[in-house]
Amino acid sequence: MNTQGLGLLQSSAVKEMANIGLGHAATALAGLTGQTYVMDVPVVERLVLEDVPQFVGGREDVMVAVYMDFEGDVVGQTAYVFPWDSAQVLWATLVGKAPATPDDVDELAASATLEVGNIICSSFLNAISDLTGLRMHATPPMVSIDSVTSILSTVAAEAEIRDLLGLVLETDIRMEGTPRTPGYFLCMPNEAGLSLLLERMGVSEAA
Repeated sequence: MNTQGLGLLQSSAVKEMANIGLGHAATALAGLTGQTYVMDVPVVERLVLEDVPQFVGGREDVMVAVYMDFEGDVVGQTAYVFPWDSAQVLWATLVGKAPATPDDVDELAASATLEVGNIICSSFLNAISDLTGLRMHATPPMVSIDSVTSILSTVAAEAEIRDLLGLVLETDIRMEGTPRTPGYFLCMPNEAGLSLLLERMGVSEAA
């Protein structure tokens, strides 16, 4: 796999940012549902975007994604990508039933997905903004259900224009006592923004 590696300090800093941001997301989800959520970040990778589908499963695997732009001192995009099986577990938990196929996803399921993804992405940005003192303002989110290649094609096109980098965080979000729901959080700041974030975290950009 073609990767642009992070050094040990940089990787630790990114993972710390992710744990803080996603920890805030778990708290926000708990407030919304009245249930306790757990979110883990076992793996952090910095990838060329064309390699992201291979990392998250397969190019034609069906995924459910919520993504949004962010602006301010750091600009870029965030996305939370659920494999289909994980999305079904979340739907069953949140709305009491899981669509059997993408064609069966109704307005209620789509709305629940959008809300969860919005909470995860916005909470992450807010936590990192508070931690670093950098302004990172989220724009309205969008939801997509398609192959991972199709979902990322829009992101990749935007990344090519804005010179964004792909930081991919493998995660596990679940309510206590429910099955694991693996997912992937993508944070794609531009080069200058990533350098600024790492600088505020007390480490230098990887060479």
